[in-house]
Amino acid sequence: MIKKVAICIAAMLLATSAFGYNYSLYDFGSAPLDYNNNWSPINYPYIGNLPSPGWYGETGEEFDLEGINVAEDNQYIYVSIANSFGYNAYSSQFNQNYRLGDLFIGVNGGNGGSNSYQYAIDIVDGGTTGLYSVSSWNPIMNVPGSYYGTSVQDQIGAYEIGGGTYLGGVTSVMNLAPAGTETNAMNGDNTTYVWEFMFEKSLLGDYESLDFHVAVGCGNDMMETTHNAIPEPTTLLLMGLGLVGARLVRRKKTA
Repeated sequence: MIKKVAICIAAMLLATSAFGYNYSLYDFGSAPLDYNNNWSPINYPYIGNLPSPGWYGETGEEFDLEGINVAEDNQYIYVSIANSFGYNAYSSQFNQNYRLGDLFIGVNGGNGGSNSYQYAIDIVDGGTTGLYSVSSWNPIMNVPGSYYGTSVQDQIGAYEIGGGTYLGGVTSVMNLAPAGTETNAMNGDNTTYVWEFMFEKSLLGDYESLDFHVAVGCGNDMMETTHNAIPEPTTLLLMGLGLVGARLVRRKKTA
């Protein structure tokens, strides 16, 4: 979490009054809002792919990242994160709060791993301080109950920004998902929070695809997804004109 840059949080909070989670923005296809529910891409020792830990009566529900979805229009990029805990995931066994990590963004693939993420949204309790270009990143938290110092740490990768340059503001809002969104909660609590973040597309420059990565601070769950750019209307028009022109040339040759 970057604290060096002073941002006017109040102005961003005022901006959220006209901004709320809009399900119609996202193409969920056959996958629900929380398609990642009860599953982690990390194969945890003795647990498997359940969000961990799966013992102490807490179950993985306390640390479950459930879905990450991306949409865009002509001006903005929208990213939604669904999870079961909002900002802080609390472990009663270790008496620790593990926060939601920063949202990392990679442009056009990259070299793989954490080096692929050139940008990140710095997430704080109650919102975000903005979008940054990333110069360094930190691994998961070195506190009791985390996977810090284990092989899982390397699999989780980037957790929060270590250093970077502020690029611009990000508007954010958190809402509860409609009842029944989570249909298979591990501990019977089907509360699902949805955080949405909105920022100017121009801050990322030109791109063909975007990779997104977010983790829980203890390393107990992680999500990644890739979003392919939607061509601008002018690009679609030019493509259409090109196809029409090619067809006319073909007709002329066959006449």
